[in-house]
Amino acid sequence: MRFVAVLDPTGSWAVFDTANEEPAELAGRVLIGLTPLEAWWLTAAANDEAGYREIHAQGPYPSQ
Repeated sequence: MRFVAVLDPTGSWAVFDTANEEPAELAGRVLIGLTPLEAWWLTAAANDEAGYREIHAQGPYPSQ
């Protein structure tokens, strides 16, 4: 998994990008100060998107 939800020292949650070792961003917003539900949902969505991009990086058709 590229993105993980982490509990920060203030007691709120963040989504962390393990590829660049920084908090993740979405639409210009740094994903910190989240509720547990927001962190869970955004982590799942980010990992789904990252997986989709990885699978479809070479085009719409698998190589034969």
